[in-house]
Amino acid sequence: MIGFDGFKRIIGTKLHVAVDGTGLPISIVMSPADIHDSTKFADVMESTSDFADDSMMEQMVSVYADKGYDSKSIRNHVKSRNIIPCIPLRKNSRTANDDAGKDSYNRTRFAVERFFAWLKNGFHRTRYERNAGNYLGLVNITSFLMYCRV
Repeated sequence: MIGFDGFKRIIGTKLHVAVDGTGLPISIVMSPADIHDSTKFADVMESTSDFADDSMMEQMVSVYADKGYDSKSIRNHVKSRNIIPCIPLRKNSRTANDDAGKDSYNRTRFAVERFFAWLKNGFHRTRYERNAGNYLGLVNITSFLMYCRV
């Protein structure tokens, strides 16, 4: 995928992943590299309901994301599903932080980082794939292998 950011062409893809508490993926969405993370948040949340069963969706209590996802629309989208958003504020944010669980953010964020570590270090072939369709296919295969190992 090739994107255009106004000044130069950015070649590459970006993965947007939702994982459970153990670091296993629930949903994976791929986009061009020049698209901001927050634009794909709704797609990731919608695809979690496609892959997770109803009991897993009921057990979803909080959503942890990094500062790139700090916006009112994302927080309202998560709160409308009765889920607590645990998203740290950006430095220039003007809203007050009333989210519960902000102290445990760094302790639970490792699950997402662990998924990407497994993906990039445990399965080396996925790092070198150039075709976007093949890359997403390899990521899905490695996700299945992660489930088999656990």
